[in-house]
Amino acid sequence: MTMTEIAGPLGAVSLVILGGLAPFLAAPLATALFGAPVAGVMRALSAVAEDVAAVLGRFAQVCLLVLALGMLSGVILRYVFGESLTKLGEVVMYAHALGFLMAAPAALIGNAHVRVDILHAGLSARARAAVDVAGFTLFLAPTMLLLLIYCGPVVELAWRIGERSPETDGLPLVFLLKTAMPVFAVAMLAAGVAHAGRAALRLRGLAGGESGTVADEPQAAGQTGAVL
Repeated sequence: MTMTEIAGPLGAVSLVILGGLAPFLAAPLATALFGAPVAGVMRALSAVAEDVAAVLGRFAQVCLLVLALGMLSGVILRYVFGESLTKLGEVVMYAHALGFLMAAPAALIGNAHVRVDILHAGLSARARAAVDVAGFTLFLAPTMLLLLIYCGPVVELAWRIGERSPETDGLPLVFLLKTAMPVFAVAMLAAGVAHAGRAALRLRGLAGGESGTVADEPQAAGQTGAVL
């Protein structure tokens, strides 16, 4: 099968993904509004998203190991042997991009990301849960949907032409690197559903199947109360 034949269905696949994701993106808000009737569905969605994020997180770890070894090899080649390999430099670039893109969903679910607001840490547990649900619904989900929509034609064209490195001795895999964009968008939407869904369960006092209280969100290792 040629690259053009593979690229043809990509647009249709993107539409199917968008249509299939739409109902699930409303799950955190539905949980916050209706509570127990949708809590079971929310927990099931969160479990699936967490499993996917864990797999991508392990892939990211491998990428970062490749990044470190590639940079070390590049330094040795340049300063010891006076050589430079374009392919090795691009491997480092690919590993850097894939490592950070694929680690992001796990970081969101694990609450290990850096917050940019200055109020979240000082809010009550219920208010933090409400902010997390609103943040996903109003900001994260629309942003990732826009990325998914607009990167579709870019990825399809890259596959259609078999896009490769502009360097003659570079890697012929640019089309695969660009495919990481929609994968990242979908994974972040899934992670956002899990993160906001857990917040919605806390908001309704249903975290862990319990009722009546709102538990504090788990703090990531090394995370402090201050935010940037």
